[in-house]
Amino acid sequence: MLDLIIKKMKKFILITSIAISGFIYSNPIWTIYDIKVDSPEAAANVIAATDELMASDFAKENFKGSLHLNAYIANGDNEATHFFAVLQPSLTEHTNWMTASQQSLEGQKFFKSLRENSTNTSEQLNSFVQTYGNPSNKDIYWIIHEFNAAPSDVSKVVKAFARVDEETRGEFPGQFGLSAVAFGADETTHLLTIGFESIAELEAWEDQIPTNQAVLRFQRTMDSIVKWTGSRLLFNARIYDSASDLEQFVTKDFE
Repeated sequence: MLDLIIKKMKKFILITSIAISGFIYSNPIWTIYDIKVDSPEAAANVIAATDELMASDFAKENFKGSLHLNAYIANGDNEATHFFAVLQPSLTEHTNWMTASQQSLEGQKFFKSLRENSTNTSEQLNSFVQTYGNPSNKDIYWIIHEFNAAPSDVSKVVKAFARVDEETRGEFPGQFGLSAVAFGADETTHLLTIGFESIAELEAWEDQIPTNQAVLRFQRTMDSIVKWTGSRLLFNARIYDSASDLEQFVTKDFE
């Protein structure tokens, strides 16, 4: 299945070079590779294989982004238990990494371990549009809200994000971001990602929403212009950011 991911990505890259709009080339990209792991032993093997790959000289020389190995706390009807989030400065860098890892002995060993210890369930490519709130590498608990917005309504979505950011500045403890889905999700066009340092911080924020007029206004606005398609709750089990980190990614500052 993981070999199939690589083949699909190569096909996708060829198609996008001809057909997709230019937004993906002007923004950092991040991928979601969902996997299902059936036992704690298999999960430990996946972590060990990832640790080994990312500690290798090959990865240090070729990987230009940040890799997050995430574990789902809640995931709706999706059977995936974990996912790899690969954060890259550009589609070009992601393509180079995928090609190099497929061809290298280190990458082949990693993919072999994944095949033996997990099942791929889906993959998705996203373009990161904008960050809001307080970008921080300390945020490791995440909510991802998926939604579908018509092209004519995207500007309204951006305006709603900017307004709630301004109105909650100084009280919202975490960060949130807007991403556009480029490939891999038929019903979802965009993602709202919300990050917190701890589950306690997340719960405290969620508990006060029923009395937070700015957030309630944002929810009403979004409900009127988008269709919500799903939500996920997860945490970063492992973060590999020797090349770049989350703050650099969301602020688009890779210097």
